[in-house]
Amino acid sequence: MKTNSSRMSRCAVVLASCLSLLASAPARAASPVAGVVISMEGKAEFQKAGEEAFRPLKFNEMLREGDVVKTGHGVRVGIAFVGGAELRINENSSFKMESGGGSKPTSVFTQFGNAWTRLLHGKSGMRVRTPNAVAAVRGTEADVNYGTGPMTVKVYEGFVDVTNAKGTTALRAGQQTQVAGSGQAPEPARAMSPQDYGTWQNALKAVDLNKSLKILEAAAVKDRALDLDMKDKDGKSKKVRMRFEKK
Repeated sequence: MKTNSSRMSRCAVVLASCLSLLASAPARAASPVAGVVISMEGKAEFQKAGEEAFRPLKFNEMLREGDVVKTGHGVRVGIAFVGGAELRINENSSFKMESGGGSKPTSVFTQFGNAWTRLLHGKSGMRVRTPNAVAAVRGTEADVNYGTGPMTVKVYEGFVDVTNAKGTTALRAGQQTQVAGSGQAPEPARAMSPQDYGTWQNALKAVDLNKSLKILEAAAVKDRALDLDMKDKDGKSKKVRMRFEKK
């Protein structure tokens, strides 16, 4: 009788521990891995989600949703995201990682900055948000710039929809648009001249893209799993892996 009671007590403790872990899982999953730094020119900084201080950014650094990457004069950063998009951030820019992608589009937000994006693999797309509008990239290469003037979107390859509450402008390769403010619709698409094509992004080259992507994949998988040390009915220790589905 004591044996059964003891076993029931142990089961109750284990069940309570599991329920506690499950209850805490959403908080842990609130900031999943978004991407990895695959190239860098100069010394960039980043701010972890929920923190105030900025710290030095390193090659192969894992960035989480909510982190902010900041570049100064002559500094540029390339990031590969979980969903298959690549973002190259130009100098004097600040971008917040909103979504790493996967089951939803990769998304970043900037209040000042210039970035070039393309899809490395997958079909999740990329959204670049600014206070003026959202640029939804549905192809390979596009450039988004936002600062003291209007937001400018240029499409080198593929398609981009530029949208705000006032309207949408659909762009294809070789076209660009501007958005003067959140209260004004994106301008109609117009053709790009040879001088409109930027070249700064060509200087950023991934050191070892395949290796960085493998590191990113491993981190993303680990981020959605939790290893527990538990004991079976005979008292022997064993590893139990609990996986949490990313919504």
